[in-house]
Amino acid sequence: MSFGIAAVRTIVTATAVTALMGAGQAFAGAGESLDASYKEDGIIVALAYSHGDNSQVAIYDGRADSMSVYTLYDRRYNTGLRYDNSGGAGTTAYSGKDATNFVRKVTACVNVQLNPDRCGPDDRPGDAN
Repeated sequence: MSFGIAAVRTIVTATAVTALMGAGQAFAGAGESLDASYKEDGIIVALAYSHGDNSQVAIYDGRADSMSVYTLYDRRYNTGLRYDNSGGAGTTAYSGKDATNFVRKVTACVNVQLNPDRCGPDDRPGDAN
């Protein structure tokens, strides 16, 4: 099988563009696992995460303590979002899915009534925090 110079250039160009598109998405945070937790005495009280294509965020309540948990999270096009889980101990709440406006940061927090809330460190790709 023989390829002309134009055909080889087209194939090489298409391959390079495809590789760069994938690198851009990975750099932006899509598809990177995000995990953040709030712990007390080594026990996970709240766990926030986004996995796979990062189209949704999840928040898990790990302790029966009459306090709900929530996540503060950022998406590609929105920042400062909040998603609550008031289902009680052992439950996980899931946000809506949007693969285009993927999740980029999650923080796990406990809603402490009449006191400042307690939050663990956030998980933001590449921010060193």
